[in-house]
Amino acid sequence: MGLKKYVAFSLLLIIAVYIFVFSMQTANYTVNILDYAIDLPIAVWIILPTAVLFLVTILHILFYGFKNYLQTSAIKKDEENIIEFLKDILLENNSNKKFKQKSLKELADILEQMKLSPKTDNFDSSNSDIKNIVNNIIKINSGEYVSDKSFKFNKNGEIAQKNLLNRVKVDVDYSIDILKKSKDFSREVVKAAFTNVVENKSMTTIKKLLDGLKLDKEMVLELMKKDSENSDFALEHDAIIKYTKDVEFNKEDYLTFAKLYKKSVKPDELIRMFETISNENELAVDAYLVILFEYEMIDKAREILTNYTDEEYQPYRAILDLKDSGKYYTLEKLCYNK
Repeated sequence: MGLKKYVAFSLLLIIAVYIFVFSMQTANYTVNILDYAIDLPIAVWIILPTAVLFLVTILHILFYGFKNYLQTSAIKKDEENIIEFLKDILLENNSNKKFKQKSLKELADILEQMKLSPKTDNFDSSNSDIKNIVNNIIKINSGEYVSDKSFKFNKNGEIAQKNLLNRVKVDVDYSIDILKKSKDFSREVVKAAFTNVVENKSMTTIKKLLDGLKLDKEMVLELMKKDSENSDFALEHDAIIKYTKDVEFNKEDYLTFAKLYKKSVKPDELIRMFETISNENELAVDAYLVILFEYEMIDKAREILTNYTDEEYQPYRAILDLKDSGKYYTLEKLCYNK
């Protein structure tokens, strides 16, 4: 029975009882309470308990109805918040959503400490926001750059960084902007941008970006490979030597350096470069000897080897012995010490 019907039928009952009693007895009845005397018709005294019970019942119904309304509203609000909470988790943002229900509080505490990821590439959901966010995550994880600005991933989060890397790998102009503001980005992003620019831009453009850019060994070797393939607008030799010092090349790196430049740099210039480097860093001696043997600077190589013991640089000494005995071999046909 609805509240309206209950009120209507209760009032009808009270009125009917009053009329029935009043029709049989119209006299009054007096009740003394302390110093007060209450004089009311007998019919009123008869319906009074029923009326009080009616009012208390109404208050009871209203109280629990309001309480149920609050609970229903809280549940509805929690349902809305759990969706927003999931969106925050997927976007890798800190969520400020609060929950009334204990079970949802516990669930939120658990989810906040976990990483959510889709199990399938065909994710579907009746909630369009969740569906779009997850599908964007799938695209980003597959290496695609997503430019959708309707949902903002936490810029310091893993997904946003992956998306940034994806953009850097496909947008060379954006990569140039990254290198111009390299201090504002992570090392991984800067390296990816550098690789893209080296692969797709001319040395003229690259040289303009080097000032203030901190290079590591991998980046220097990439730069050398590009530079060795472009005789025009090549790096100054002093700059190349400085890079080898800054990143602390080892023996193998110097050998790679020598192999890269022996086709693009004039022999006397390359010899001069390695002479300068090897005088300051013994790790470059192997590469220097390779260059000398490459250009048949045998006397110079012999002179350098006299500064070391017979146990050092034995592959090169073996080449000299073979030459002295009238046999010819190149270092490419023999192993040399790395």
